[in-house]
Amino acid sequence: MKNDLTCEVVQDLLPSYVDHLTSDVTNTAIETHIRECADCRRILSDMQTPEPVPAETATDASTIDFLKKSNKRNKRRILAAILIVTLLLGSIWGYRTYFYPAPLKNTALIDYAVTVKDNKTIQIKGSLTDQTLGVAGIDYSCDPDHPETVTINVKTNRISAAGHNTFSDKKTETHAVKKVYVNDQIAWEDGTSILPKAAQIYATIHPYVGDMSANEKTLAALGISNVFSIANFKLQTTETPYGWTIYLDDAFTKKQQTTVEKTMKNYAMVILACTKNLGSVTFSYTLDGQTTDFTYTKEQGENEFLGTCNYFRSSSTEFQTLLAKTGILSDPVFSRLSGNQGYRLTEQLNNVPDAEITGTIQNEKQNIIKQYESYLPTNSWSPGSISKSFSSEKDALAYIGYKNLRSFALPQKADSISVNATADKKGNICYISLSELYSCADGQIHVTAAADLYTESSNTGSYIDMDYPSYEETPDAVSTSELYTTASGDTWQLITTTSQSDDFNDSIDAYRTEDTILYGIHIGYPSSLKESAQAELKKNFRKRHWPELRDL
Repeated sequence: MKNDLTCEVVQDLLPSYVDHLTSDVTNTAIETHIRECADCRRILSDMQTPEPVPAETATDASTIDFLKKSNKRNKRRILAAILIVTLLLGSIWGYRTYFYPAPLKNTALIDYAVTVKDNKTIQIKGSLTDQTLGVAGIDYSCDPDHPETVTINVKTNRISAAGHNTFSDKKTETHAVKKVYVNDQIAWEDGTSILPKAAQIYATIHPYVGDMSANEKTLAALGISNVFSIANFKLQTTETPYGWTIYLDDAFTKKQQTTVEKTMKNYAMVILACTKNLGSVTFSYTLDGQTTDFTYTKEQGENEFLGTCNYFRSSSTEFQTLLAKTGILSDPVFSRLSGNQGYRLTEQLNNVPDAEITGTIQNEKQNIIKQYESYLPTNSWSPGSISKSFSSEKDALAYIGYKNLRSFALPQKADSISVNATADKKGNICYISLSELYSCADGQIHVTAAADLYTESSNTGSYIDMDYPSYEETPDAVSTSELYTTASGDTWQLITTTSQSDDFNDSIDAYRTEDTILYGIHIGYPSSLKESAQAELKKNFRKRHWPELRDL
């Protein structure tokens, strides 16, 4: 076969030939040309000969070894850096979680009581409801624009949880204090300690009933779901007065109606005070199988609770007084009177069923009815009153006949024992007070122990609302109020009154509620016998089998 391929063509085809990419016909033509052409044969030979691998020099080996060692060191350094960063971050997290004293922002986790003495010395006592936290410090800060307002922050961490769940701290400010907050929650205002629950409800006051989110915050703060099962709501906002209907899943009997609707009334009044443009609250519930509506209007509430809604929400002190009247607060409320000259005690007591008053006091019914029948406006006495003296406490208790009324067991024989009561026109007993008096220290210290209870016939709203001291009796008295807790956790409210005049004695008053009864102990004494009076108060606590106060 004639070979017409030139050297240039063959040399162009050689790379493909070497890689076995040419066809058999082309291969035959190339091989024929190579046999006849020495230049192309040399080029093919060079292309088919492998390139020699250069020998490794000592320098190259050293360089490779260095790079390998460097890579190992870098890996170790990276791992060490990662470990250090991990440990550092873990330490920071552990410090912040367990050691760092961070302010506890959730006030609901703090059970506290704040008092202020002489409007300057602030004292806070309390405990944390979260047992995994411990108190690490207490901070006090003042608003620069309002230095009379002090904010307390409780700092916590987890490392302090063991044995540091309770706290007590005090600080004396250089200026007069008017308000104290724990975080953003009012805790003391113008001489009155504001209970945490009262502060939580007070914080939910809002202008419009149409704001359902705000409405639900009020109900949550009230804890109404712990009493009633709420199914739904309905608002009436097309015309004034606006109304709010709360539908309940609860079913009650006719026998329960009075108690249930009294509870509804109390909740309704607070809801009306918390919602500025609300005119009425209706509870819709099932009574003996029938749907029943109980409606309570703002006008009804303002008449019965002796104050307008605007007045009760004007300050946390007055708002707390309303809560005490409704019984939503279980503790008595003591609010400072104007002029720092006394305190008002506001407390709701559960009404005692008439049937549980089994003593001979019930025999006074006809006498009471005759009092009302014979009474004239010109009389100097008021009808419906009962007053009797007794030679022994046993006889007085039998006269009343209420099983929960406990003996005073005074540390010495009483000089006088009396029972005073009021009744309505039908002769039903409304209010009973048992009091016992004695004197000691050569007649210079006078002690009165009293117990007050209200029956279901009471027309006073079943709450006490009294001022102490009386301005007429002690016009120049200065009173301070403090909470004292016994070793068993019982709390007494102590009011110490110091007279600014030599014509009047000083006094200590202690109050506590127990089993629907308000117990009080009053001790009057000359200022020189204050320590003896305090010792006498302790005797009364011990004799009544209540744990002795830690201090006075």
